[in-house]
Amino acid sequence: MKYNVNDLYFAKCRLCIMDIINSYMEDGQVIEPRPDYVDYYTILYYHRGKFVNLYDFKRKYKDISQVTNPKANYDEDIILEISSLADYIREGQKRISRKECEFVENIITKTLSLDDYCHHNR
Repeated sequence: MKYNVNDLYFAKCRLCIMDIINSYMEDGQVIEPRPDYVDYYTILYYHRGKFVNLYDFKRKYKDISQVTNPKANYDEDIILEISSLADYIREGQKRISRKECEFVENIITKTLSLDDYCHHNR
């Protein structure tokens, strides 16, 4: 399947993973679970008014401007930065396959010296 380039975006996203086990200090006080943030780069598809991960359509995203407390949104993916994929591919290309998206994403992460960790690889 080929996707319209104008509906695809290269994005830096964050997932907040909450510890599920309480820790205890030496005096017996509980240390509440703390969030751990995982930042990653991926390609998002704008479909039916929502951003979804091109590699996992079940994942829904929130824009950082919609989030007041990231800790309260653990287990949800948050878009930190986003840019049109059309900015990174040759002019005139209208449609692109998922395999081509993976290739473009790999080129972008290497060219921009970004962390090579992509969401679909985890």
